[in-house]
Amino acid sequence: MLEANAQFKVFPQEQPGAGSGAQPRVVRSTCPYCAVQCSFDLHVLDNVVVKVAPTPECPVAFGTVCKKGLASLEDLNSPQRLRQPLLRKNGLLEPVSWDEALDFVSSKFLELGQHNPHAVGVFGGGSLTNEKVYLLGKFARVCLKTKNIDYNGRFCMASAATALNMTFGLDRGLPFPVRDLEWADCILLFGANIAETLPPLMQFLKGAKKNGSSIFTLDPRQTVTSSMAKKHIFVKPGTDATFAGGLLHLLEKWGKLDAKALEQSHNATEVLESVRSLTPETVAEVCGVPLEDLLEVAEVYASARCAVILSGRGAEQHQGGTDTVQALINLAMLAGHVGKPGGGYGTLTGQGNGQGGREHGQKADQLPGYRSIKNPIHRLELAQFWGIPEFELPGAGLSAQELLLECGKSVKALLILGSNPVVSAPGSHVILERLKALECLVVIDFFLSETA
Repeated sequence: MLEANAQFKVFPQEQPGAGSGAQPRVVRSTCPYCAVQCSFDLHVLDNVVVKVAPTPECPVAFGTVCKKGLASLEDLNSPQRLRQPLLRKNGLLEPVSWDEALDFVSSKFLELGQHNPHAVGVFGGGSLTNEKVYLLGKFARVCLKTKNIDYNGRFCMASAATALNMTFGLDRGLPFPVRDLEWADCILLFGANIAETLPPLMQFLKGAKKNGSSIFTLDPRQTVTSSMAKKHIFVKPGTDATFAGGLLHLLEKWGKLDAKALEQSHNATEVLESVRSLTPETVAEVCGVPLEDLLEVAEVYASARCAVILSGRGAEQHQGGTDTVQALINLAMLAGHVGKPGGGYGTLTGQGNGQGGREHGQKADQLPGYRSIKNPIHRLELAQFWGIPEFELPGAGLSAQELLLECGKSVKALLILGSNPVVSAPGSHVILERLKALECLVVIDFFLSETA
């Protein structure tokens, strides 16, 4: 993260090194915006970052960076950056010293959590570094002793994570290197507009297309990504699982399922039975697509040597999102594409470190190191490591939306780090009212966001 380089001072009012003839030194960092993880070279002169440039040898982006990444220097040097704490007095936020701010927060949290530690909640973000995530989770559970900690990653790929755990016993958003996409003969994009959300990945889609890959985009709306697809399928919102089930139905009918996958997969018989009623005519009607489009996708996918299915939030965040991802995984597994270079299923994480956010302990039901807070062995391991009795380690708390909706009710105080739920959480007008109902709201951010 750029802001993690604490040794670099940023003074927008100064022109560093003017007339000195000094040459800037280059420091490697990582773009904080999305999950592609593009590398940056920071050009630092007199301890001031004066230029941000993409790293040519970056192993995932190979020197390409989108507009959001290149704009990070504006954030670093913005005169609107907060440089000291603000405390609300008489209805107005006023600058105060760090001592006063920390004394206020600690005293309020101690007061409100004295009789019920779960009355204090913590809400994190998907772009925090692993180290910050770990400290935030430990602070919540060991210091505040609250079970109520979660993060905005719940609004990202939580549905996919649950489905991946159910299927593979492991939550891994993209289980193959992005460059493997160029090996795929067929790519199905469900609710994923890569050109606008993860622009550096477009080079791999274009590489796959150049190599002869057939790319299909499935989305209720036309997108920038769909403009380079072989065909765009206008599926009705929330019908992605039905479409996937229809493809599985046809692959079984045509004898195109993988014999080894059928033998080794758990409950394959039940899965296939569940899609028997999804005839092409039924699927076309339910999904609102032409029958010939469904058959074309099925024929290309069935004949592919290796095919990959990628989903984004568009497919995952409808009601039953976990079932949708499960249907996509079932299709990829039983067709025999999981494990092949350029094959299988992947979910496109949107936030800079949504994966690390879960793995390092800021999700309500997870402890650091991908341990479950409900597993007695995992709980004992972490309790011993943290030097506390196992019974003092809280259990699973409220998930993100539940936590926000409980503000002003059982949750009296909330600490928000690196998130802006007033803008990004579902039902933002309701969330705003719930945050206003808190007795104490503390926001840690480097700009005065809407939530702050």
